[in-house]
Amino acid sequence: MDPIVIIGGGIIGASLAYNLRNTPRPVVLYERNALGSGTSADSVALFVWHQSTPDRLSHKLRCRSWEYYEPLVDDETLSYEQIGTLDVAKTAAEAASLREVTETIEAFGAEATFLEPDSLSEHGLNPDAVTGAMSTPEDGYMDPSEIIQHYIREATDAGVTVETQTAVTDIVTEDGRVTGVETEIGDHSAATVVNTAGPWAHTVNEMVDVSLPLRHNRGPVVVLQKDTSFSLPFIQFGDGMYFRGEGHNQAFAGNFGARYENAELLNPAGARSIDHDFYLRIDDRIQEAIPRLEGVELANEWVGVRTLTPDGVPIVGKTDVSGFYVGAGMNGIGVTLAPAIGEYLADVIEGDSVDSDVQSYLSPARFS
Repeated sequence: MDPIVIIGGGIIGASLAYNLRNTPRPVVLYERNALGSGTSADSVALFVWHQSTPDRLSHKLRCRSWEYYEPLVDDETLSYEQIGTLDVAKTAAEAASLREVTETIEAFGAEATFLEPDSLSEHGLNPDAVTGAMSTPEDGYMDPSEIIQHYIREATDAGVTVETQTAVTDIVTEDGRVTGVETEIGDHSAATVVNTAGPWAHTVNEMVDVSLPLRHNRGPVVVLQKDTSFSLPFIQFGDGMYFRGEGHNQAFAGNFGARYENAELLNPAGARSIDHDFYLRIDDRIQEAIPRLEGVELANEWVGVRTLTPDGVPIVGKTDVSGFYVGAGMNGIGVTLAPAIGEYLADVIEGDSVDSDVQSYLSPARFS
């Protein structure tokens, strides 16, 4: 029996392998490097109820993901540091907008509160530099490698085959449907091929002439460290700059990068460096608004690549090529959505019933 082939061993591919582990058809996952070595490794690993642009279906997917994560966090299979999110306003107009967002997210069922400037000093912010913030206190961060290893362990125990350090170099089609894959170590037949290749998703789509509007942006991350202990929630500003506590004496500082309309296609394997101006912007923002981080020193840095879609919603489901499916364009919230996306995509592949609203929301056909 020809297998279901999954291309990409990041958090989405691992989730899909887990959710397909009991299907009667063999399942093979190919990862070009090590498991979780791409976008998953470069992320700041947040699970967030926060949304800057509230969307009820996105909230529904988050709820489904947390139904999976919560018992694993409770029994300490997975770690979760609940630090909360502060979406910070610096102008009266931003504050008014965030008040409306807060009300909408509360109506969805998430815990959200708008905090006035005077109450923000206890969270490490300078109240004189801001006009308030939306707080979603149940947000936190996880360990992507821990999640991926859990998924892969469960999948392989059930019979899924995982091949790392094995790039898929082409996808074979015949009469409009996939029939196999070519890899660095040989050619293999396939009944189904699923593109969960993260930043490489566009390249994989090109193998079967599937055109989907995926673009990349650069996500610089700088690790800051102090000799003394401190805590910090996830703090994000309207210009895309963010800070996130890490452990007892570190913080991440980063930027969400270009929006889709200003983004482009990048070489995911290309060398990437942080502009010196970014260090200056971080220092300026700390001096202006985050006194708790004064005196930090640079401990590490990297630049990740995020995959974006025009509407900020992942592209998940079947394509016009029979047997070829895609699960890509996580827009920086792959950790948040991975359990729900993997479960949904497995149901689509196996022909099980799915929520019609979610199907329309995620479907590649919305860009036809």
